[in-house]
Amino acid sequence: MKYCDIKGFNYQPSYGTSGLELWMKFHAETIKLELGRGKRHFPWMNTVRLWLSWDAYQRDEKRFVANFETALAIADFYGLKVMPVLFNRWHTNSIDYGGVYIDHFLPGSRNNVQRLFEPYMEDIVGGHANDARISAWDLCNEPLFYRNSEIPQVVVDAEIKWLEYLYSDCKRLKAEAPVTVCPMRHFDELMHLSDFLSCHPYYNLGDAKEDFERALDSLVEKAAKAQKSLVATETCWGSYDDAERAEIIRYTLGELNKRKIGWLAYVLHNSGVADAHAKDEGAFSNAGNLAFIAANGELRPGHQVVNEFGSSVRED
Repeated sequence: MKYCDIKGFNYQPSYGTSGLELWMKFHAETIKLELGRGKRHFPWMNTVRLWLSWDAYQRDEKRFVANFETALAIADFYGLKVMPVLFNRWHTNSIDYGGVYIDHFLPGSRNNVQRLFEPYMEDIVGGHANDARISAWDLCNEPLFYRNSEIPQVVVDAEIKWLEYLYSDCKRLKAEAPVTVCPMRHFDELMHLSDFLSCHPYYNLGDAKEDFERALDSLVEKAAKAQKSLVATETCWGSYDDAERAEIIRYTLGELNKRKIGWLAYVLHNSGVADAHAKDEGAFSNAGNLAFIAANGELRPGHQVVNEFGSSVRED
């Protein structure tokens, strides 16, 4: 499959509010039901970006490894490739997803211990190094998630070093699938950690379209210069208003398809995870509701618009 033909969604199962909860309460039948709903509504979808949980692995290694295998088998049943997200650095004050925190990689921290991540990498990446069901390995969701430029340089340097370790470890473990990562800062400096470049282009109503389009053009230019492909591993900002969300989807995916950028929209199904449900279904934020499929299994009104852009996928 060509990178420009990657079309699908991020997936967070409906039964939890964090990565830890989703994997500790792993429920295969729910995942099978919800991915099945995805294929029913979006028969063209070929890839899911599946967020893992290092937190859950730490608590029960064997159980997590078995559950990951089950998730891969379910996705394969529906003809879906999987892009596992190995770690998470996106945190929110509404419903925190969990994952890795600064003290896990900061030198001198009591929580930065030798071989902290190696068993997980060996079991998950090493255990599936030549697994054809894996489309790519996403090292970490949104690392360097800082808005304040005054974050101490020692923290930034430590996180970059950690990302470099993750990339080199994937190669040491002979992962056959390509590796990527989408940092929220220092994008240019970290392109060498991606076999193909990934980005998270989010447009919201009220944003200047010319700025969004200029940013996409810049990414396309960077990818061409680096001789690497480009995939939007997250996209389509949310709204609690269905019609507004449909307008966001139409514009965003139109611009991505125009530039032949593959995409994985956020997020396939209603979930307790932050920004994936209606206001009356849990804590809410200014990101709105990013889910495409509602809790009842039906498409949110107007969200069938995504089929205008996904159905252009070419078969190999």
